Amino acid sequence: MNKLFLSAFWVLSALLSYWFGMNHGMNAVAPNDPPAPLMVEAVKAVDPGKITPVDTKAVPKKREQAVVNTSGATGEENSNKRPKKSSIIERIRDANPVTRLQAFAELLGKPTENNISIAREHYEDLPEGPTRFSELRMLTFSWGQVDPQAAMEWVQGLDSHEQRMGANSVLDAWARKDADSAISWAKENFEGEDNPYFIGIIHGLTEANLFKATDLMTSLPYGRVRGRAASIVMGKAWQMGEGVALHLADNLPEGSVQNFAFGEVAEKIAKEDIDRAVEWVGNMENSEIKITASENIARAWAKENPVAASKWVSSMPEGQARMESMEKVVSVWAKQDPVATAEWLNEFPSGEFMDEPITAFVREVARKDPENALTWAQAIVDNEKRKRVEKEVTKMVAQLRKAEKNKPDSGP
Repeated sequence: MNKLFLSAFWVLSALLSYWFGMNHGMNAVAPNDPPAPLMVEAVKAVDPGKITPVDTKAVPKKREQAVVNTSGATGEENSNKRPKKSSIIERIRDANPVTRLQAFAELLGKPTENNISIAREHYEDLPEGPTRFSELRMLTFSWGQVDPQAAMEWVQGLDSHEQRMGANSVLDAWARKDADSAISWAKENFEGEDNPYFIGIIHGLTEANLFKATDLMTSLPYGRVRGRAASIVMGKAWQMGEGVALHLADNLPEGSVQNFAFGEVAEKIAKEDIDRAVEWVGNMENSEIKITASENIARAWAKENPVAASKWVSSMPEGQARMESMEKVVSVWAKQDPVATAEWLNEFPSGEFMDEPITAFVREVARKDPENALTWAQAIVDNEKRKRVEKEVTKMVAQLRKAEKNKPDSGP
């Protein structure tokens, strides 16, 4: 009897506890929220035979980062207040050049016909001048990747400076994908020896095939374009390593191109380690290569320390290498300190190997001190060169006096 009473009492207590929990749990839920499903029903829905053990090592736990709300607004309100990201068209019209360039880069990252058309339209709306040169390069390079001939046709309608810049950019992109077609186009669309279109082609070809670019460069006729092309080739070779640059220079045909290439290497070494550059050129045999390398080292050193560069040049034996190196030092130093430069030149006796350094000095000081420049011109030994330099200075003096005479009165 007691056991039956205790069992009944236990069952009744359990039922009351269940009723009390359900009643209060339902009241705790927000009025608009649906009640949570009973755990009993959830358990019944699971087939124990289909449960797969979880590999806790393979599934790392995600860390929840707390978002600090300093405004007191809810998360939904904060998200509504965040400024919406403007469209690429709005950003490409932005007055901020950084924002505009980013938009151009994003648009032209996929150079479809539609994207190029949009970029071209907005480029043409930009104010003319240097402020839109970066956009021009991006537009023409991207266009040159997909339709270079159409891009070149459009470029021909630009003004002279933008036309050169745009053409180089198109041909740069074109040569990276199909150099032979780019070369054919360049030859068909220019009459003359010094074809400027090859500058863009060489630039692109160095990125795709340095040795093919080198062969093309050496095939060009002597002139400004070949000099620029050689500088591009050697610049790329130096990026690939000093050993690559030296190997390339050593295997170029003897003559002006090879001399120039070694001069470029010498200047780059000097910018990194002047002592090593001086030692390297000092161990060279007397040659045109040594002369070019020496003058390039002298110029690079003079830009950093003209006094030290002048001492090194003074230690050279008289000859072509010293004369060319002196000229480079004078061209740099006279701009900074013409008095010190003049004092240095006075340390050397006049002679044919001093004509080039003195000529460089005269040309640098003529505009500020033409009378002194004419005096220095008298020290040039070569008669034809002296007369030519005197004529240049006399003409400059006349122009300066005329400008001074026509200068408007500034008033009392």
